[in-house]
Amino acid sequence: MMKGVSFKFLLLLSAFLLMGYSYVHSGEQDGKKVKVLLAGDSTMQDVNHEKNTDWGWGQVLPRFFTEEVEVFNFAKGGRSSRTFIEEGRWDKLMAKADNNSYVFIQFGHNDASIKKPDRYTSPEDYKKNLIKFVTEVKTKGATPILVTPVSRRKFKKGVFSDSHGVYPEIVKEVAQKENTLLIDLQAKSADAISKQGDEKSKQWFNYVAAGTNPIVPDGKSDDTHFSETGAMKMASLVVEGVRELNLKGLVQNLKR
Repeated sequence: MMKGVSFKFLLLLSAFLLMGYSYVHSGEQDGKKVKVLLAGDSTMQDVNHEKNTDWGWGQVLPRFFTEEVEVFNFAKGGRSSRTFIEEGRWDKLMAKADNNSYVFIQFGHNDASIKKPDRYTSPEDYKKNLIKFVTEVKTKGATPILVTPVSRRKFKKGVFSDSHGVYPEIVKEVAQKENTLLIDLQAKSADAISKQGDEKSKQWFNYVAAGTNPIVPDGKSDDTHFSETGAMKMASLVVEGVRELNLKGLVQNLKR
């Protein structure tokens, strides 16, 4: 009788251990789902499509992951690294961060807007803010990933040109100095847009023909913000960066 009980116990124990192994390696750590926390601007944000026709790449990012990954999008339109801090948005993000978290940080569009003092951030302060972000994320035991600002659609005589000035280089400099992971989304998106070409790349951006959408009855031509197709393309480039960095907690939970 005891032998039978022992054998059954061993079978149950083995089954339990196998289930536990499968659970841990499904992408959860210590029973917690892997978190992706997003800090950024309108090119990343969740958009209310009752009011606006564009899409943020962070809005569609969850489509690339299994349910073992939770994406929390703190990005907000018009925000620079400075105003994101001043408005308390960074503190709200940090309250969610833990050692199961990956924090993606993408600013630059609004920091570089020197003609808009409500959001402009000098290169020197931009650098300080990025260092603050990285340092505080690491203190939480989370993983920071700096992301260079995604490219706008800008062609001159059919040739693509960048419009971010020194800001992408500052992101790279901070990543190197602080020994922090980097996804060069500016370079990836610039290459993709350039290859797509002047006319075809409009499909990726917020171009709406007049009379086709009641939100913008007169139509819209927006070379900064994305269509749903464009948001998916930019998110796929971020995922490409995730694979290149071999972020295991995320890579093993990608759907594609």
